[in-house]
Amino acid sequence: MIYDFAVIGGDMRQVYLANYLKNQRYQVITYATKKEGSECKEGKSFENVIREAKCMIGPVVFSKNGEITGSSSNKKMSVETLLQEMTKEQILFGGCINEEIRHECEQKEIKAFDFMKMDDVAIYNAIATAEGAIMEAIKMQPINLHKSRCLVLGYGRCAKVLAAKLKGMDAQVTVCARNKTARSLAKSFGLEVMDFTELKRRICQYDHIFNTVPKQILKEDILRKISKESCIIDIASYPGGTNHQMAEKLGICAKLCPSLPGIYSPKSSGIMLAKKVLEISGEIKHGIKK
Repeated sequence: MIYDFAVIGGDMRQVYLANYLKNQRYQVITYATKKEGSECKEGKSFENVIREAKCMIGPVVFSKNGEITGSSSNKKMSVETLLQEMTKEQILFGGCINEEIRHECEQKEIKAFDFMKMDDVAIYNAIATAEGAIMEAIKMQPINLHKSRCLVLGYGRCAKVLAAKLKGMDAQVTVCARNKTARSLAKSFGLEVMDFTELKRRICQYDHIFNTVPKQILKEDILRKISKESCIIDIASYPGGTNHQMAEKLGICAKLCPSLPGIYSPKSSGIMLAKKVLEISGEIKHGIKK
């Protein structure tokens, strides 16, 4: 195999990831990555790129509808082709790799690593996502976050970081969570809390509504209670937790915001992923050397 790493698809995170590996003197080839800022050689065909690299690095949201994220009409990257061409001598990295792909890798004895199942990566991703969500809120509203009334739906990893950062900006933050322990934890950090049973009655009070729950929470009955001057920043996994069609019909400003780290902090995120790839590939001694 000619190359240590093949970086495929994705967004600007993959460009910075590939550049970092190249600057660390590894042999790197790319395919269907963004051309802007890329310092690496682009492969001529997807099949050749797979055959020529010891390690395949895919996007953070690895695939959708059987295609690797970043596929285009002239640069197709099907998951089926990837798994057909890869061998057990290779390793695979990506984010949010679905169970079907993981199972196929196990069947072929391909070592597959999911970035989003690594606690340190997921925490850093939550930081970048929270910062991006705040940026979106600032762009969407003609008011300061300082002293604005912010509602955070859910209190998982991303929501915890987001709520803390909003509070640090002197916003008035309320966390809405089903879990009693989660509400108690939020309260211990000086945040207001409520249960989802209170949402319909109280949601009219907020300037910014941040959804982190990956199921439809903001349905028509809830949306009808939201002020027309509010905005919804939905950072939950696709398709989000908002009925966006109904929000538009009601004149509510709502935006689904996927892949925020790739938009607002691709360099930091890409370099962090590259370092994680080097750490893991070094641990399993996969023949990847400078």
